Amino acid sequence: MRTLFLVAWCWLLTVGIAGGGVPDNGEKRLRPAAVAGSWYPGNPEDLRAYLEGQLVQAEPPPVAGLGEVRAVLAPHAGYRFSGPTAALAFKPLVGKQFKRVVAMGPSHHGDFGGLVVSDATHFATPLGEIPLDREAIRQLRRAEGVRVIPGVDRNEHSLEMQLPWLQVALESGWQLVPVLVGQADAAGYARAAAALRPLLDGETLLVLSGDWTHYGPNYGYLPFPPDEKAGERLKQLDLGAWERIAHGDAKGLLAYRERTGITACAFGPMMVFLHLSGRELTATLAGMATSGPVTRDNPNSVGYLAAWFVSGHPLSGATTGELTQEEMTQLHELARKALRLAVSGGPEAANAQAVATGMTLPETLKQPRGAFVTLKRGEDLRGCIGYIAPIKPLYEAVVENAVNAALRDHRFRPVRSEELPGLNLEVSVLSPLTPVDSYREIEVGRHGMTLSKMGRNAVFLPEVAPEQGWNLEQTLTELALKAGLPGDAWKENARFEVFTAQKWTAPFTH
Repeated sequence: MRTLFLVAWCWLLTVGIAGGGVPDNGEKRLRPAAVAGSWYPGNPEDLRAYLEGQLVQAEPPPVAGLGEVRAVLAPHAGYRFSGPTAALAFKPLVGKQFKRVVAMGPSHHGDFGGLVVSDATHFATPLGEIPLDREAIRQLRRAEGVRVIPGVDRNEHSLEMQLPWLQVALESGWQLVPVLVGQADAAGYARAAAALRPLLDGETLLVLSGDWTHYGPNYGYLPFPPDEKAGERLKQLDLGAWERIAHGDAKGLLAYRERTGITACAFGPMMVFLHLSGRELTATLAGMATSGPVTRDNPNSVGYLAAWFVSGHPLSGATTGELTQEEMTQLHELARKALRLAVSGGPEAANAQAVATGMTLPETLKQPRGAFVTLKRGEDLRGCIGYIAPIKPLYEAVVENAVNAALRDHRFRPVRSEELPGLNLEVSVLSPLTPVDSYREIEVGRHGMTLSKMGRNAVFLPEVAPEQGWNLEQTLTELALKAGLPGDAWKENARFEVFTAQKWTAPFTH
């Protein structure tokens, strides 16, 4: 289903799935180790000795890129199979200190969409208990598509397998945010990335947990014969996926899976990561292996990758402050060029790279941020579409939505070339969505707002209420009606998020 929470029309209803939640009553709720003693040593001394020994023996390549390791990719199979590969991923983290670790992995025991977070307060391994960052989880649970499914992580190994490595490698004092990734389409992965992004500040490490191609009759995947060349072909399959990851190519990774059918449980977490890593990252493949040499079971084998992602900036990345007049002027120029190309040559002619050719863009315009483009003839709306969430670099969001506003706003016929000189072009750059505890915190005229209730959502830009002369109650009534809810639905059990917008308006010919 097309997700309209990310691509929204001015004044129009948006539809999504509201997240669930379990009240946090302050009681300690421990998630005990589920696979200790089977997938990895259950004795604390033996476990620590194994991990420390593997980290000492690990000889990964040098960390490439300027900045800090912001994320790591590590396998989550039994240590017997994937331990040496995982050690390569965690070696650069030895002695590092973080306040928070967001661990993201697939679910092997639940069929759900979106993201699932835990209702526990602590996770346990044989090396001790790890406190969860309850405030961060509370914030995350308020985002669209994030919920709690009690018990779904009870026997899940994908996150647990990473925790002992973290307990040994990192300095103590960090808290955990465990996140399971469910089924999603491209828009769903982008929505999940938008929910996670605010947590990924400079003191947070992201751990991506996942194994790669599962080959053989046991996994129902036999793209080539199980002969002596199968192991090398399996590595080539995984390297094909890595090539897309190293280039930050979410669309390419999705297309690669569709073309090859690779059965990789790392796919979901990696797709979310590729949608949130808006700033340029240096990706380093630290090592790879397969389970075949350990099991000596040639017809069946699983691929493992270890990698780091380095950047001079936190993954949260998105600018939250005001842009300069020069930056807003550049965005307006991008939108103007996109409009001219799109109405004369069609949407394909106005891709972001073509539009930005010859322009030197500052880093602030390359960071992910929500944006709308509005077209008006006098006071009459001629088109308006935007991204509420920061799912793409800002300059790309502006270019794409200039094209969308001109050609894809279904309320209007497509804009023609001869109309352009008479249009006013407005670019709106949005702040990140911020949940509020009560509608009373919403300021009419300053805040744009979203309302979510009973699986339905609606959004208004900040200027809607002033243009209509509405007070807060009238605005919320209209917002509820736009969501297909009763007019008074905003009064109880509704969730609200707010944002602000910085606008730049000028005639198309300016």
